[in-house]
Amino acid sequence: MLSHREALAAFVTYRHAHLIGDEKGEAQVFLDRLFQAFGHGGVREAGATLEGRIRKVGERGTSFADLIWKPRCIIEMKKAGTDLSQHFRQAFRYWMEAVPSRPRYVVLCNFDEFWVYDFDQQMEAPIDAVRLDDLPQRREALAFLLPEPEKPIFLNDLVEVTREAAAKVSGVFRSMKDRGVPRTDAQHFALQSVVAMFSEDIGLLPEKFFTRTLQDAATGRDAYDLLGSLFREMNSPGRTGGGMFIGTPYFNGGLFETVTPIEMTDSELAAMRSAALTNWAEVRPEIFGTLFETSMEKGERHAYGAHFTSQADIAHVVTPCIVDPWMERIDAARSIAELEQIRFDMGRFRVLDPACGSGNFLYVAYREMRRLEAEVLTRIDQRRKTKDKAQYALTYVTPDHFLGLDNNQFAVEVAKVTMMMAKKLSADELDESADSALPLDNLDAVITWGDALFTPWPKANVIIGNPPYNGRRKMTRDLGADYVARLDEKYPGPGVSDFVTYWFPLAHRALPDGGRAGFVATQAIRDNHSRRASLDYITEHDGTIFDAVSSKPWSGDAAVHVSIINWIKGKDHEPEKKTLWLDNGDLRLPVDTIAPTLRPTTDVRRAFALAGNRQPKRIFQGQTTGAVDAFRLDAAEHAALIAKDPRSAQFIHPVIGGDTLLHSVTPTHYVIDLPHDDALIVRRQAPKAVERLEQTILPKRTEAAEREARHNAAILERNPSARLNRHKQNFLSRWWQHAYRRADMLTAITSLSRYIGTSRVASEKRLSVFHFIDPAIYPDDSMTVIALDDDYSLGVISSGLHRAWLDERCSRLEARPRYTSTTVWDSFPWPAHPNEIDVARVATVMGRIIGYRADRLAEGITLGDQYDSLRRPGRSVLRTLHEELDAAVVRAYGFNPDEDLLAQLLALNLAAANDPEVATLPGGQGRPGTYTTSYRLTPPNT
Repeated sequence: MLSHREALAAFVTYRHAHLIGDEKGEAQVFLDRLFQAFGHGGVREAGATLEGRIRKVGERGTSFADLIWKPRCIIEMKKAGTDLSQHFRQAFRYWMEAVPSRPRYVVLCNFDEFWVYDFDQQMEAPIDAVRLDDLPQRREALAFLLPEPEKPIFLNDLVEVTREAAAKVSGVFRSMKDRGVPRTDAQHFALQSVVAMFSEDIGLLPEKFFTRTLQDAATGRDAYDLLGSLFREMNSPGRTGGGMFIGTPYFNGGLFETVTPIEMTDSELAAMRSAALTNWAEVRPEIFGTLFETSMEKGERHAYGAHFTSQADIAHVVTPCIVDPWMERIDAARSIAELEQIRFDMGRFRVLDPACGSGNFLYVAYREMRRLEAEVLTRIDQRRKTKDKAQYALTYVTPDHFLGLDNNQFAVEVAKVTMMMAKKLSADELDESADSALPLDNLDAVITWGDALFTPWPKANVIIGNPPYNGRRKMTRDLGADYVARLDEKYPGPGVSDFVTYWFPLAHRALPDGGRAGFVATQAIRDNHSRRASLDYITEHDGTIFDAVSSKPWSGDAAVHVSIINWIKGKDHEPEKKTLWLDNGDLRLPVDTIAPTLRPTTDVRRAFALAGNRQPKRIFQGQTTGAVDAFRLDAAEHAALIAKDPRSAQFIHPVIGGDTLLHSVTPTHYVIDLPHDDALIVRRQAPKAVERLEQTILPKRTEAAEREARHNAAILERNPSARLNRHKQNFLSRWWQHAYRRADMLTAITSLSRYIGTSRVASEKRLSVFHFIDPAIYPDDSMTVIALDDDYSLGVISSGLHRAWLDERCSRLEARPRYTSTTVWDSFPWPAHPNEIDVARVATVMGRIIGYRADRLAEGITLGDQYDSLRRPGRSVLRTLHEELDAAVVRAYGFNPDEDLLAQLLALNLAAANDPEVATLPGGQGRPGTYTTSYRLTPPNT
């Protein structure tokens, strides 16, 4: 039996001896033999598909990839001798469209080379390129083809090259800043150095002048004058006529207009030498973004959302907003004249990123437009009667057509450099003259410094980007009260919408008729106030969302989920078909309409709050202490405190939170809850409890109140009519109390024998767990409390129907549903006058679930463990019981289980809102059969 290397060598021999590299006639034979060499019986035996169908996004029709093997790879064959770089867009398209179970890798092959792409990792170049003859020695690059796949080893991981280069240069910057060099000077010097190193390795700066200067310099002092001279020569028109830097071309009057040399320390010089040894031709343009990111202070990055988006995510905007419409025109052109008109129109096309950061969106848009222009020229040449290829000295697509705005000055400089380098990289990719890259475009008037929320936007045909995000409740802390006050004055009535939402109306108003826009934004825009301020505004003002990713983990370095939204202005320009991407962007759903909720099921945002759900109030958030460590006691602390002061015992209660509910079998901590309004009385009735709080919470609340007072005084001095925040002062006046005690909640639950509690933020994939709890146990603010105590109510709330409504109407923390009373509970329609048999059936099945869970808790198996088991396959009593519960609840509603249950819930909501006779109050309402158990989670030692 041949070894793996011998089998691959035999495959190479077979190709040379028997195949000429004909794509149509030999591709399948080649692929079958390749799979055999990797240990399979053949393509079909491995489970791969030849001529695999790939449905085009937003279009009627199907493409065919030579081989699809989900979820491992796509292989697309081209005839021998083909330049594989010309087929990058096809490879990326196949990858985007091959959903669900999108393959990880795409391989382009021309019978003699394998170009391997990992688009989640990098897009500018294949992550490896392996010659056929080297395959026996380089088989690890295609290790994902083995019967038991292994992690491949790639030799062209540009991300890692970029990361290492960025770390070296950023280290020099930080060292300079830490030793007192002005920050802007250090940034500028680092950026000029990066451009010099990049230019050396892509053929713009001759003779390795920058690297040689560093190597020849014995100390930073030696390099000081020489680097300053080099940078000045790079800013001198023409070519340097003599001296040490003879032949240096003119770069431009922007980046090198101001030269401030910095004398490096020995360690900084060594680090810069190391950076210069990097092959900067392999560094991705995101090096500039990475340099920008690492040069900013942590708090500043958080405040303005300055993080980075992968090119794959950027393509989710650039492709539908820019590439697709141009390709439609190109494909529809039937003459040279029409193609020439397209090229002329490209010269008038403008793209704007109003929060451009380091310019990554503009960079991708520019590169794609240059490729589109090249496609037009190719088609013109194909139609010419002469066989000579036409020469085009002038490109109509230039970097100054890509406009940017950002409120960070250094980001603006980085973005300019990114776009300057893009011109040379595109020229190389398209095999154009290197001379066309210099001088670099001066983009000072194109990418500018300014706050997009207070600065007029330049006109553009398309607006794209990743605007900053920040929760409304954190904006004052992160951006400052003055800034938020200015926002409120200019944009009144934002509610609690996310910071990112301000960009949507502005972008929509800035678009021309027929203009497109695409933003990567936090997924908060799908819900509640944020949606109303952003996506609702678009759809209510002549806009149509035509392509969107509902939710996916962000490719940036923050642990958030994002939504990607592309829309068009003007109903006359509305695309016939729309595409909604689900399952983290891995599932494509063609739809007729994309609702502002970005969800595929019935658009339940039209649901109304129901009067009977709101009054009397039955749903609450648990207590918010404002300082958990001060008010919360463990068992030992509790015992010690009441031993010293028995009078305090009546004001100390077992406490439960969402984590305890799910992951403990009984409450483990206690909470101090002092309801008193008088400082004298509370000290007399609970002296030791007050003494603890006096030591722990009083100093913090005093400091917070004083800070708030100073802050308010400063605001009033600038703006006497400003609205002030006095929360901290109010907290100080009753410093011994919780920040939000929820007295109404306590009143509601203490009148019951038990209440329903659940974690306010649920797991994305675990069934929501609702549980009966003794009123003696106080819920904290991680809990949602429902003041109902019958088994029928718990059954309805624990059903799949209620979870479906929750998923559609809730807000979210990352991807996890958060139970919001105003959107979930207030609008949830209860079964309309169910009969007694159906009510009793729901209560009975819920009672069996309660009994089963109680038995497992007695065995030490937590609720979290019980419900986590449902994520795994296998027979499960709990799963069967919940299936029975869901069926019983659907019957109680009288719904057709074969139709859209959410649509039926929505119809019931609308009917209940319009007709009081239809509406049913929440809960069992004293019906027979609603109580079947008396179980509740009890306090410790009871």
